[in-house]
Amino acid sequence: MVVMRTRGSSKLTSEKRKELILNLCSGLAVLNSPSEVADAITDLLTPKEVETIAKRLQIAEYLVAGKEYEFIRKSLSVGYSTIARVNTWLNLSGEGFRIMLSRKKPIKKDEKIDDRLDPYDWHNVKRRYSLYFWPQLLLEEFLKRADKKEKDKIKGIFDKIELKSRHFTSEENKKLYKSFESSLQSKDKI
Repeated sequence: MVVMRTRGSSKLTSEKRKELILNLCSGLAVLNSPSEVADAITDLLTPKEVETIAKRLQIAEYLVAGKEYEFIRKSLSVGYSTIARVNTWLNLSGEGFRIMLSRKKPIKKDEKIDDRLDPYDWHNVKRRYSLYFWPQLLLEEFLKRADKKEKDKIKGIFDKIELKSRHFTSEENKKLYKSFESSLQSKDKI
């Protein structure tokens, strides 16, 4: 495995850099579906980094298919230097690109991963700012793991909460307040 030196990694030893990269590769290798990969890359990378990597893969696919530089530049809004760089990688070592391109399967229509890649999608907002949504996330996780008896108990609790909210509307609260207000005023006079 060839480990390239990257900007900002000068403080890492060659061994540590290899260990980190192997750990990343091992982590990515356990993912089983495009939606799991989408969750992982949106956790690991910024939206711009995801876009950059996706463009590189598409450039490689176009180059392997024999597309012209001008077509690639216009369809992906990339510069000639980016296309040339990917072309150089393909010609020098490109095994990784070729493996991904040969094994890539078309995305199934029922697989909803496009929203997961949008950083402003509600799914990703909840994942990135989970502290704001912890009660809901905790309840969702609990419901995933709960058996039928536990789910029925939770449903009963929510039914009681809904019943209370239907009975204690703002109009009902005003009526209750007025009924107590008159009794409170009569006590104050005594």
